[in-house]
Amino acid sequence: MKYVVAGSTGLIGKSLINIIPQENKVVALARRNFSFANNVQEKLVDFDSDYDLPPADHLFICLGFPVELLDLVIMRKSVKKLFYKVDYEYVTSLAEKAKKIGVKSVTVVSAVGANKNSFNYYLKIKGLMEEKLKDLNFEVLNIIQPSHLLGEREKPIGHDVKLFEDITNATGNFLVGPLAKFKNVKATDIAKLMLEKSKDSKKGINYFTRIDI
Repeated sequence: MKYVVAGSTGLIGKSLINIIPQENKVVALARRNFSFANNVQEKLVDFDSDYDLPPADHLFICLGFPVELLDLVIMRKSVKKLFYKVDYEYVTSLAEKAKKIGVKSVTVVSAVGANKNSFNYYLKIKGLMEEKLKDLNFEVLNIIQPSHLLGEREKPIGHDVKLFEDITNATGNFLVGPLAKFKNVKATDIAKLMLEKSKDSKKGINYFTRIDI
């Protein structure tokens, strides 16, 4: 199998690349140099400029702008533009390129609660992105909707995020049934889910959340 991973230096992207078996070919789309495993070919990309997308058996789109905790609730105007550029424009442009070169199978990271009609800007843009990718009619489109991601980030998390995680890790035990999808989830578990479903998903549009792990 040949995989292309966009957002390869982010929390999920790195986790994903680390678990793809060595016998597979992997192309990591990155905006900066990074130390990847030997079976990974690094391709530096400026998403603001035109670029070529290599062919692949499966494309993973893990792009996302790192918003702060409060922006998830009420996003600042200064952040909205950057968030929209990365989480909508970069993602949809990449998917369109994939469609043009014949990629048939795609997995994209969205967010739990994503909805194009949401009053929450973060969830609305994620929902609009999902709708755009669905319109491209890939043979397989896996839409991953994680809740808050746990994992070691390049930049240390702030005290507010640490407090949020401590509280929600504890209260998450009370989220059962359908509400369990809102529990915090390890980025490594989401990566494992993505790799697993890239191999055996049904044709069409498939949604996956924390509950599917």
